[in-house]
Order: sequence, then structure tokens, then C-alpha cells
Amino acid sequence: MITHHLSEEFLVQYANGSLPTPEALVVASHLATCTECRDSVETFENISAVLMEDGDVEAVTPDALDAVLAMIDGPAEEEAAPLIEFDRATLEVIPPALRSYLGGSLSALAWKRTGRGIEEVGLVKQDDVRISLLRIRAGQKVPSHTHRGDEFTLVLSGGYTDGDAHFVKGDVSLADSAKDHAPVADSEGPCLCLTVRNGAAKLTGPIGRFLNPVLRG
Repeated sequence: MITHHLSEEFLVQYANGSLPTPEALVVASHLATCTECRDSVETFENISAVLMEDGDVEAVTPDALDAVLAMIDGPAEEEAAPLIEFDRATLEVIPPALRSYLGGSLSALAWKRTGRGIEEVGLVKQDDVRISLLRIRAGQKVPSHTHRGDEFTLVLSGGYTDGDAHFVKGDVSLADSAKDHAPVADSEGPCLCLTVRNGAAKLTGPIGRFLNPVLRG
């Protein structure tokens, strides 16, 4: 059961087409499994449409939402790429809005070990924004860290505990530079997440000062 959602502010921006593409990807992927937020977005879309008809909204064009949806379907340079066939396991856990970013099934991706029991594959890196998939071994604790910018994390499969909060499939979290945390994957199986980071993570444990240069890459 999904208990962690994005704020109404993000849903409103998504509905009127003003949310940046990386964040819009998180919202679209969350909506794939969250009926509550889908209903909210539909309501906000209807409100935006009424306001535009009345001429009360000048900053948002009628085709703004369509433009955002087109962007989150995949990178522009891949529009003419052949249709990718995903295996069943990939289709079961990867939301439609995210699939075109993969380039292939989960098992075929170039996973890179970034820590004990932790693997990552980068999907998009532009300026300080990085979109990645993160796979954490069952029961594995992520080293204590904070962030140089906001980090969105959406659980695609499995789950993890972060402090007093428990996150499962469809749950989404937002961590900023003020949050120092060390999530722990559930013991029942590995946890797969979509992450969107604005700025690199910064380790805060005893050996953080030695490993932080690696994370900046």
C-alpha cells in the first residue's frame, strides 16, 4: 500500500506542464501505481483547463501538458529509435514513462557497483542532474549520507526503511541537503529504485571524506 506521495505542489506543476522533465518523470512513474495521485492530477488538469478558458492563466499554454508528456516518453534523440522489446520481469517493475530511458531489459543494463551490496546504472546525466536506477541487496544498509541538492527516490520493487519511515513499491521520497540518512533495504529481497539527484550525494560517516570524491563522478 502506497503511503508516501509527492506534495500537491508537485502534482499541480505536473498537471499544468510547468514541472521540469526529470521531476516530471518521477511523477509520471509514481502515477503508474498510485490511483490517489492520478485522481488528484486529473482534478488539477481540469481546474487548469477551466482557468485557461476563462483567461485567468497566462503563463501556461494549452499544449503545455502534452509537451511535458512528450518529453518524459524518452530523450528527444531516441524518438526515431526502433521499438525495444523488454522481458517480462522488466515490464512488471518499470513504469511506461521510464522504459524508453533504459535501452534494454534490466538484466542487460550496465550495472556498476557503487558500494557493498549496492549497484547503480546511470540513465541520464546533464549538468548537476542525474537520473539513475539503484539496486540494493536485501538487508543492505546504504552508507550514511546527505545531499548537495534534492534527491527524489521512487521504489520500483522491494522496499526499504529510512529512519521511522518504511517505503514500498510506488512510494516516493524527497530528501534535501538538510537530511542525513542511511536507508536499509528490506530483508525479504532486493530493492530497486528510480532516483533523480540534483547534485551529488555526500557521505557523512567516518570515512566519508575519503570516498566523497568518487561520488562526484
